[in-house]
Amino acid sequence: MGHRNKKVISGIMAELEVQLEFTEDPELLVFIPLLGLGMVDIVTLNRVTGEFKAYDVKARSFRESDYVTKEGYHKRTKGKLIHRTRSEEQMRLGIEIIYPKEKG
Repeated sequence: MGHRNKKVISGIMAELEVQLEFTEDPELLVFIPLLGLGMVDIVTLNRVTGEFKAYDVKARSFRESDYVTKEGYHKRTKGKLIHRTRSEEQMRLGIEIIYPKEKG
């Protein structure tokens, strides 16, 4: 299986995990976009408050090596979570980035 396929499967698994987490709240209705296309992976509607929220789900990825600056300084980053940022459009639309909860 190629690297690209592993990334796709990892992303799908992360989306399914977050969907499952949301279903634990009886007040939430969970919606997913058709064909999984676009900048939103999940939309929730709170039945009680009427609040809609949009999420971009990211799989947890960790740094494989330490970072070395141009000056040669080694930063201990190996094993640390890679934090993803929202695009300008996601910020404008109020789309949140969410990661599946850690297991264990």
